[in-house]
Amino acid sequence: MKYSTIAMMLSAVAAAPMVVNASESADPLRILVVSDDGCRSEGSQALFNALTKEGYDVWLSGPSNNQSGMGTAVTFKVGKELSFEQIGEKAYCFDGTPVDSVLFGLTGLMAEQKPDLVISGVNDGPNVGVNQFNSGTVSAAARAVRHGIPALAVSMGFRLEEVKQGFPSSIEYIPAGVAHTVEVVNKLNRKKVAGESLLPKGTGLSINYPPYPKAEIQGIEYIANEEQPDYNYFFKIVGKDKTVQQLNLEPFQAASNQDIVTDTTQLMRKRITYTVFQSHWNAPEWVESYQTLLK
Repeated sequence: MKYSTIAMMLSAVAAAPMVVNASESADPLRILVVSDDGCRSEGSQALFNALTKEGYDVWLSGPSNNQSGMGTAVTFKVGKELSFEQIGEKAYCFDGTPVDSVLFGLTGLMAEQKPDLVISGVNDGPNVGVNQFNSGTVSAAARAVRHGIPALAVSMGFRLEEVKQGFPSSIEYIPAGVAHTVEVVNKLNRKKVAGESLLPKGTGLSINYPPYPKAEIQGIEYIANEEQPDYNYFFKIVGKDKTVQQLNLEPFQAASNQDIVTDTTQLMRKRITYTVFQSHWNAPEWVESYQTLLK
């Protein structure tokens, strides 16, 4: 999938009429909002409310508590009752992982009429580099794509100087990340064609938004997720049977070196990064090589 395809779909068309409110459409987009920060997290609630205000038919299904870093994990308790709680109109908390929550939305809440789009986020931390691999936010979106539903994953970057304060700007600028997400949805809504997918089939888009004032944002950059990134944390052995997990900030600090260009460095350089992803792990281009190796 070439980035130019999605870039063209999301680019503004000057001649196209602006959509003031999606409710003016006889068939507003059906959107499922999920997250890994929890059903009551600031990012998912703000996004749910903003999209609902735009007139879209929005549902929310999130984990009952914070499930950050759960990746593709699922709950496997076939035949047993699991709990969920309605916390508002079309808004639900589910006792499970982020992927469980998207499956609960797709096969439970919206089983009779699937959503046109799944949006995972807005996450209160970045999902670039190797973080994308273990991210519950991105994994929930990827699971939707795997089942044929277009999806966005939306995450906030952080400021390195705030590491000891817990990255407050990531929370402070969630409204900006939400507003950008609504802009993306509005663009897709303006270009929707009845019976066709909102995004190229089998793909999704991971958006990372820098936590800075709009005047400081350096535009949008389409960039691939780093294929062989550094560790996002490591374990330091401190005793005979003890180890301490330590955060690795070097991939983010690398932004000071202009010769290094990754999705992580570009986010740290205040660019909104767009990473197009597929949900499968197939690598057919290497089959012949494996056949030769294993002959």
